[in-house]
Amino acid sequence: MSQKLRIIAVLLVFLGFFSTSYSQLLPSFAFAGGVTAGMYFNPVKDLNLQLKNAGFPEMSENGFLTLGGGGFIDIPTKNNFFRIGGFGNGFTSKQSKQVNDTLKKDANYSLGQGGFSFEYVIPFGKIFDISFGSQFSTGTLKLELYQYGSSVGNYSGAFSEFSSNGSSTNLSKTYKSRFYNVQPQIGIGVLLRKFMYLKIDCGYQIGAQSNWRVDNDIEVKDFPKGIEAKGLVLNVGLNFGLFIRD
Repeated sequence: MSQKLRIIAVLLVFLGFFSTSYSQLLPSFAFAGGVTAGMYFNPVKDLNLQLKNAGFPEMSENGFLTLGGGGFIDIPTKNNFFRIGGFGNGFTSKQSKQVNDTLKKDANYSLGQGGFSFEYVIPFGKIFDISFGSQFSTGTLKLELYQYGSSVGNYSGAFSEFSSNGSSTNLSKTYKSRFYNVQPQIGIGVLLRKFMYLKIDCGYQIGAQSNWRVDNDIEVKDFPKGIEAKGLVLNVGLNFGLFIRD
C-alpha cells in the first residue's frame, strides 16, 4: 500500500471513530455567537448636576439601552464546563434643549467597550444552565457638549470666528476618559433550539478610570468627580451556533 493510501485509511478510521463517539469525547460543548441588548444603570447624579449648572439638558436616571454582540466557546469538565467569550457593546444618549429663539444646547453621553469573559457553567439537563463569572473590559466614556447660535450653519461665519480670535456663541467640547473594568455576574441560559441559545446576565461593573481629556487630547486635571463607567448591568443575548449537550 502506498504512503498516500495509508494516510487516507488512517483519516477514514479517525473520522469514523469521531462521528460515532463524539458525545463521549465532548459531553458538553458549544461554539456560538450572536447579538445582545441590555440596560446599563450608570449613576448620573453628579453628571446631571454639572449639566444643570451649565444650562444643559440632563440625562435620564432610568438607565441606558446598550446594544452589542459577542461569542463564546464551552470547554467541558467532568460534570460542568468553562465558558470563554468575547464581547463588545455600548450606549449613546443625546439630549437637546432650546434655550431661546437663537440659542440651543445639546449634550451627548456615550460609552463603548470591548473585552473577554470567563464563566463556570452548571447545566441542569439539556435545556437549562446557570453561570457564574466575570467580564473584563476596556473602553471609552465620552461627554460631548454643544452650544449653537443662529450662525452655526454658516461656513464663512465659522472661519471668521477663528480668524477674529473673539468670543462666539458657537461652542463645543468633547471630553473622553478610558476605563478598565471588571464585571462579576450571574447568568441563566436556555437552549431554545439545537442551534439557538438565550442567555440572561446580571452583573455590576466597577474598575479604574484614567484622567479625562478634552478636544485635541488635552488633559483636564480638575474634571468633576463621580462621572464614571460603573453601575448595574442587565444583558440579554440570543446566540446561534453548535450546541452539544450530553
